[in-house]
Amino acid sequence: MIIGLHREFTLMVRALEKGIPVILEGEAGTGKTEMAKEAAKLLKRPLHRVDGDQELSSLKIQGWFDPPMVLSKGYSWDSFLPGPLSQAMTEGGIFFFNEVNRAPSETINAVLTALDERLVTIPRLGMITAEPAFGCVFTCNPLDRVGTNPLPQAFFDRCVWLRLDHLPLEQAMEVVHLRTGEEDRNLVRVMCQITEGSRRHPDVVKGGSIRAAIFMVKLASSVRLQGEDPCGEVVLKEIAKSALTKKIRLRYNSELTEEQVVEDVVDRVLGISSEKKKTA
Repeated sequence: MIIGLHREFTLMVRALEKGIPVILEGEAGTGKTEMAKEAAKLLKRPLHRVDGDQELSSLKIQGWFDPPMVLSKGYSWDSFLPGPLSQAMTEGGIFFFNEVNRAPSETINAVLTALDERLVTIPRLGMITAEPAFGCVFTCNPLDRVGTNPLPQAFFDRCVWLRLDHLPLEQAMEVVHLRTGEEDRNLVRVMCQITEGSRRHPDVVKGGSIRAAIFMVKLASSVRLQGEDPCGEVVLKEIAKSALTKKIRLRYNSELTEEQVVEDVVDRVLGISSEKKKTA
């Protein structure tokens, strides 16, 4: 179920129906993967996923030969193990390349012929031509700087680009409710406000995503079962720090630690002023 991204989702589905590859760009937790999954369900096409990293080779995407089978059958289609790209092409499915900018440049280049000519060449075998329903969805995170590579212009030339942002508070609350089943709307609101506050804090470059709010609500429900108030200041700060501390990135000149920033965010949500903190 897609919440708050109907325009982007509709554009993506229309592009896939026309055989146009799609790039979804957005921070972690903005719904890129869910959109791809829901589009595959709506179009009734299989989804073949690969996650980008520095070890990902073109062979892992296109396919490779099984050594024992090669010994018995030689280099043939029987000894060939198709990768996610080849599977999506032959089945008329969707090739979902998650975090494409984390893959080596040569691996990204190996995908270009599938985007442009809708075919790939398998050495010792021949060409695989895509079925008409074949489509591609790529994702990238604009804030990732470590272990990433710039995408070539030739890649963007072959795709349409859609930017995804974090959901506003009310829509984020709806997503968290669906993911957790939590009926206490005030609890859900507080956790979503804390997550949103982590992104707006003046010392923060990168804040938490909706996943952090989901984790906090789940932790809060467990705390509540033990008879504690999950929205009490002390408990709430512990929950927030466990869910957010390692998910935020501070400005280089910040004088606060990540934990101090999270505590400050919780104080702001609870309405605890700096004067109250000094007298506490």
